[in-house]
Amino acid sequence: MTCGLTNAVAVAAAMFVDSGEKVITPGYYWENYDLTIAQGCNASLVKFSTFKGSQFNIEGLRGKLLSKGEKKVVILNFPNNPTGFTLRKEEAPKVVEVIREAAEKGKQIVVLLDDAYFGLVFEEDALQESLFGMLADLSPNVLVVKIDGATKEDFVWGLRVGFVTFAAKGAAKGCYAPLENKAAGALRGSISNASNLSQSLVLKAYQSSTYQEEKNAKFELLKKRFNEVKRVLAAHPEFREEFVPEPFNAGYFLCFKLKHADAETVRKKLLETYSTGIIAFGSIIRFAFVALPLAAIEPAITNIFSACRDCRKP
Repeated sequence: MTCGLTNAVAVAAAMFVDSGEKVITPGYYWENYDLTIAQGCNASLVKFSTFKGSQFNIEGLRGKLLSKGEKKVVILNFPNNPTGFTLRKEEAPKVVEVIREAAEKGKQIVVLLDDAYFGLVFEEDALQESLFGMLADLSPNVLVVKIDGATKEDFVWGLRVGFVTFAAKGAAKGCYAPLENKAAGALRGSISNASNLSQSLVLKAYQSSTYQEEKNAKFELLKKRFNEVKRVLAAHPEFREEFVPEPFNAGYFLCFKLKHADAETVRKKLLETYSTGIIAFGSIIRFAFVALPLAAIEPAITNIFSACRDCRKP
């Protein structure tokens, strides 16, 4: 148990990432990894392009895993922040296979699975489960660490309850005690302990007879907002003159890749002229559709389109 998912990432990184080491990540990643992993562990994030066309860039991951060096640490976040993309059902076994290939070639691999948005998958062809089950018994050379948080998975902002779970093929029960002790030490040496009150409240929710019904209702609300984004983009082909969405099928967000404008300039224009807030980085803007009522989604995306036109580079 940790104090939220951010603390869980920090604990896992403290356990498995040494100073000066490299951590493999898709190019689109949660910016807090810069603090929890890069700065927190004096490590560097080694990136590969997230997508190859409309597919996850499996060959990019393979290349990083097979690069020089015996130890490999990789962090995978599905559904992904910022893109709102999760692996499709046919892609997941291919990701598992490249990890198996690297392990069979002697790589010692730690796979950190940031499952912050676990369960928030909105399309039928998308993977509905975590990679954890597929990797847990993959190879003695693969240690998989599942990182969860109640915040997004159970809609309990502010309670700060997180989880870290370990698995490796052939590991005896006694092998996990040292890992548990190291995790407890990392927690004790940073925040002392996670909130017992928050843990008790989350546990009480899990034990409620209406828990799943309430959770399903929230999921359906978010899915309606996701479907509204899809409808709006399909109804307005002119939007593609200014931006295109990166692949998205899950989670809280999607990313628009701008064609003719600087994202930071567009962000400021949206605030000043259109009273619309987004996150900008490079040529990308992140749009949190889950935060908007259905009726506000089309106006918000239209505002993004208008701001992009206003800020077009000559």
